[in-house]
Amino acid sequence: MCPEDLTFLATSSAPECTLRLDKHVVGYYTLQFMERGGVELGYDERWRRMEGAWFWPAYPGPRLRFHPAPGHVSWFHRHVGFRGPLVQRWIASGLWPTDAQPAPAGKDYPSLFDALIRQSKRTDHWGRLRAINLLEQLLLELAEARAPSPAARLPWLEPVLEQLTRDGVFTPDYAWIAAERGMAPSTLRRRFKEATGLSLHAYVLQARLARARSLLGETDLPLKAVAERLGYDNIYFFSRQFRQQIGVTPGVYRRSRQT
Repeated sequence: MCPEDLTFLATSSAPECTLRLDKHVVGYYTLQFMERGGVELGYDERWRRMEGAWFWPAYPGPRLRFHPAPGHVSWFHRHVGFRGPLVQRWIASGLWPTDAQPAPAGKDYPSLFDALIRQSKRTDHWGRLRAINLLEQLLLELAEARAPSPAARLPWLEPVLEQLTRDGVFTPDYAWIAAERGMAPSTLRRRFKEATGLSLHAYVLQARLARARSLLGETDLPLKAVAERLGYDNIYFFSRQFRQQIGVTPGVYRRSRQT
């Protein structure tokens, strides 16, 4: 598990939350946790009323809406937002929830979620690893709790993810990958977007730059060698694309990881 495979974006903890949300999530994922209170939650036109301790996800695709449930003015709300290739692997393995579920009994989830929030705010290597570990622990426990209703595993997705992220391949052969899975290219593109919330190209770019961050932070490879390993023919194009997506040049990023 590489910390560059997941980027934490935002967190919140509000004992008296009154938020009314109506949006489509684009390009990121969140896990929401209600410790107490009541919420009405909708994915597209599917609504449910929740009271007590519940988890629910936000992810690209459905229209997400929630607000205080009738009879409640607020709820104790926590959330953590993130993005990265690791999310798609959780989806492929059935760990990612697509709907709300009650918090499993017998666990101090408020303390666990607070620890996740604290670790996700750290900027060092070990803090991020601890945060990823805590988040995956939460997802594992939620997946196990809903196991009597089998998790929606996608056996075709894991090998596709592996083929999309091989070193040295700048533009994967999408037609060949689709044929290997017995699909038309258009079917692969549609099913991949439905499963992950990302287009094939967006996922490849995200995974490539996560790999670039890992190589820059954990090896002494020259920038040209990093670019070549990732399939770039032109180091200047690599540097420009890295800066556009990450916000700094590869050299600045490497120096920031060495301090």
